[in-house]
This record gives sequence, structure tokens and C-alpha cells, in this order.
Amino acid sequence: MSEETALWRSDRARAFVPELIPEPQDLDRSGPLNAREQQDLDRVHAARDHHRAAKWMRGKALEAAFRRRLFRGEDGTRSRQQYLDEEWDGLSESAAYREIGEWRLAKEITDACERPAPDSHVRALLDVAGAQGHKQVAHWYAELRRHGQQTGRRVTADAVANLADFLRTGTEPERLEPLFAPRQLPPAIPDVPAPAKPGGTRRTERGTEPVTDTVVSSGQAGSFPNLGMSDGSASPAGEAWTLSQDHIARLSAWIAAGASTAGIAPELAADVLVEALTADNFQRWIAPRIWT
Repeated sequence: MSEETALWRSDRARAFVPELIPEPQDLDRSGPLNAREQQDLDRVHAARDHHRAAKWMRGKALEAAFRRRLFRGEDGTRSRQQYLDEEWDGLSESAAYREIGEWRLAKEITDACERPAPDSHVRALLDVAGAQGHKQVAHWYAELRRHGQQTGRRVTADAVANLADFLRTGTEPERLEPLFAPRQLPPAIPDVPAPAKPGGTRRTERGTEPVTDTVVSSGQAGSFPNLGMSDGSASPAGEAWTLSQDHIARLSAWIAAGASTAGIAPELAADVLVEALTADNFQRWIAPRIWT
């Protein structure tokens, strides 16, 4: 048995502990790594993978605490957020549900690749995994990484996004090389005319003929809800607009159905939806649908 093999087996036989990480120090060396240096490098990589693997373990631990209702504490009154504040350094519920939604796929990828994947890669594949199964998606991610290693190609965010797009079609890729092609940039969003104020006019271009539309005044200024708008506009009489019970019921059912399809918690799906609605691009999306 070679010295290198003996060192490798001795490391594999015991669990990773911080003491295995070599001490940082300046060494003036060159040439190929010797057996001892290769072991040091393997331990550096083990620390890297241990950190990433601990991430999916966090998600599993959080889900166990939530689903078993262990968060309620000794007196039975502690809420989830109070538990997170006290035991998880103030982690928000939305962030906790995000980790809960990701851990199964992250674990399957770790098992398939024998090393964890970056968080961004897991998130890019999460909705596909919810529809097609975590093990299947992890298998194709592992194949993508192996192909990259064999051909000297980096598995970039674009490559993972291309894989996700392909798997969404419900078919398996026959060749992996095309997935490494750069993604096409989306077409530029045309400038959207600012919405006309009540009682004013709005000019738009339809074909080559300018059209002037008269907007009927409602007698109220700023009648739209403030969904994270930077101008801080408010509803009439300074009162915050809220969804009706019918809106809430319809949205709740829709979010629950989408979350079930994606294999994530409804709370996480709702958080993602709120983030999308409060982003700047939502205003650019909704304006042409309201004023044209």
C-alpha cells in the first residue's frame, strides 16, 4: 500500500473535524504535490464540502423543528419567529422556509456528485425538481458536472439554467455539450410611457399614428396600492389599501397549488411572490396592461 493511499484511507475512516484543516503558514515549495501535501489539499476540500453539506443539514433540522412543533418551547407558547430569534440568530421565517425547500435537492446532489453544489445551482433547479423528482434532477446535474470535468468546461450558472430549461420540457437531454452554450439575452424592455394622471391626457404611439386618450378623473389622487414603490404613494385619505377576502382566498388557493407542484412550502412560495410583486420590474410589467 502506498503512503498516499494509506493517508487517504486514514482520513476517510474518521469524521471531519476542524483539527484536520492544515495550519495556514507560508511555505516556499514548487513542483508536483507530494503525498503529504495532497492530503493537506484533500482536507482543505473536505472543510469546503463539510460547510456546504452542513447547509442542507440546517434545512432538514429547521423542517424537523417546524413540523414536529419543537419550536414551541417548554411552556408551549413560543412562536416560530420567537424560536428563530432565540435559537437561529434572528433568521426570518421566509429564509427558514427557503432553506427547508432546498435541502432535499441539495442532499440528492451531494449524494450523486459526492460533493455539494453551490446554493445558486440548487435554487436554479428547485422548481424542476419539485415537478420531476429530486433524484432525477440530481442525476442530470451530476452528469452535467461530469461532462464539464471530462471536457474542461466550467459548470456556470448559465449551464445550470440551460439544464433546468431543458428538463422543464419533460425530456432528457441527448447531448450535454449544447447546455454549455451562453444563454440568449432577453430582448430589451421598451420604455413604457408614464401613466397619465387623473383628468389628464396620455399620448401613445400605435403604428405611426399618435393617439391621445382622455383619462377620466376618479376624483382621488394616488388611488393605487403602494407595493414597494419608491415614491411612497398612498391610498385615498392616507389609508392603506388591503386585499379583499375574495382576493385572499383566490390567491391562497393559487399559491398553495403552485407550491405543491414545485414541492416547496406555501409560505416560501408566498414570500417569493411578494418579492416579485414588490420588485421594480412589476411596475414596468403592469403599466402597459392598465393604460393601453
